[in-house]
Amino acid sequence: MPNNSQELFSFNQITKRFGSIVANQEVTFAVEKGTIHGVVGENGAGKSTIMKILYGMYTPDSGTLRFKGEAKEISDPETAISLGIGMVHQHFMLVPTLTVWENIILGKEPSLWTLNKKEILGKLEELKTSYDFQLDLEAKVETLTVGQQQQVEILKLLYREADILILDEPTAVLTPQETDSLFEKLKKLKEDQKTIVVITHKLKEILSLTDFVTVMRQGKAIETLPTQSLNETTLAEKIIGRKRIPLSNVETGAVQKPILAAENISLSTQQGTLLDRISFTIHRGEIVGLAGIEGNGQQELIEILANVRRDYQGSVLFDSKDPMQFSTYDLRQQGFSLIPPDRHQEGVILSFSLAENSILGHHREKNVSKGPLLSETKVDELAARLIHSFDVRPNDTQLPLSALSGGNQQKLVVARETSRPVSFLLAAHPTRGIDIGATDFIHQHFLQLKANGAGILLVSSELDEILKLSDRILVIYQGAIVAEVEKEKATESQLGLWMTSGGKVCP
Repeated sequence: MPNNSQELFSFNQITKRFGSIVANQEVTFAVEKGTIHGVVGENGAGKSTIMKILYGMYTPDSGTLRFKGEAKEISDPETAISLGIGMVHQHFMLVPTLTVWENIILGKEPSLWTLNKKEILGKLEELKTSYDFQLDLEAKVETLTVGQQQQVEILKLLYREADILILDEPTAVLTPQETDSLFEKLKKLKEDQKTIVVITHKLKEILSLTDFVTVMRQGKAIETLPTQSLNETTLAEKIIGRKRIPLSNVETGAVQKPILAAENISLSTQQGTLLDRISFTIHRGEIVGLAGIEGNGQQELIEILANVRRDYQGSVLFDSKDPMQFSTYDLRQQGFSLIPPDRHQEGVILSFSLAENSILGHHREKNVSKGPLLSETKVDELAARLIHSFDVRPNDTQLPLSALSGGNQQKLVVARETSRPVSFLLAAHPTRGIDIGATDFIHQHFLQLKANGAGILLVSSELDEILKLSDRILVIYQGAIVAEVEKEKATESQLGLWMTSGGKVCP
């Protein structure tokens, strides 16, 4: 445990409920001033909830929050900000059409009537220089990379003179190079006696970055340890409460005939060329990884392959047939399955129950119907099986999906889309925001699908995932495939360079 003489803030027996769900149960741990403190745990363990209590987004039902040695009630984010507490959420809170500097001062304008732009830019330039932020303050946020947008969020907190920075899954969509740059900035902030709390599922990052780590499980803080006393294996075992089961090689036959072929796919709009003559083939019984920084054409390519977008040149064949001849429902019945990149926009309806979400896109199938109508009993039974198989928590089929953590929402989507016969799976960021136990389970499930003869296109910015599962790896940059490499010949650093430069600076 951190030394109490250095304690900056602490949670003491904090409990938080949402209806019947206990998100935090008597959580107790402390954070030292001037340290980088990791918070880890499975999906639904209560990590984000406890930090949102510190940031004033939630009020605890019981327990005490102590700040600089005194009991403190933080009833809203404005109070938290006044105490020097800031939070960078997993989904950035930025206005795309405003400039960098306008986003930074938004809600914290020096005057209600006039803005001294020169003074504001001067202060921001000083902060930029101090922490080596590579940002054009006059650029609109919509023109920035994801990594640069994250810098805007951090610079926003520093402008507000935050001394405590809470980062929720800060590297979820960053390349290795962007992650390294972020870590350098965080270490510099620590040198300046800033206190940083990092919520993440990435064990390597916890081990390389933090001084202390708090392990949470089922809403409780299990223990807080010096990070130097841990390694990846011991930390993983503390998180999941058991020994980690390594991926097992499922017996796979020879790569079979093509299941999906893309030929010279191009897409141009008034904004320019989005896809440039993309060609590749995926065979039954293989996993092909598509690596790239988001915004380089993956979304458009996914929409084309999923038969959603048709304003392109070139051709796509699914099992030697033109998918344009079929409806989305017919494609599903032929074994085409999709895990969408944005579950909230494309994969679920948050206000619907788990049972209702478990049949989205499959509600016309006979196994959930009774004559022309849905059978509530069959839907509930199907949902219960999926929830049990994929360990979705809480396991209440009638709960609204909004009551679940993001990781558990994603597990239900993966369960729904891969628990029926699959000949081709388009998996876009399938484990983003998912804990290590669930990630291992899903990876093993993908390997079993592959062994059963399915072809899989794995679209991911997680290079660990790409390297672990793929037989071949494609790299997309500015709408073009700039590299194709067998997994055995690929390295994380080489892939990262292709992803950021298209190979222009690769050796």
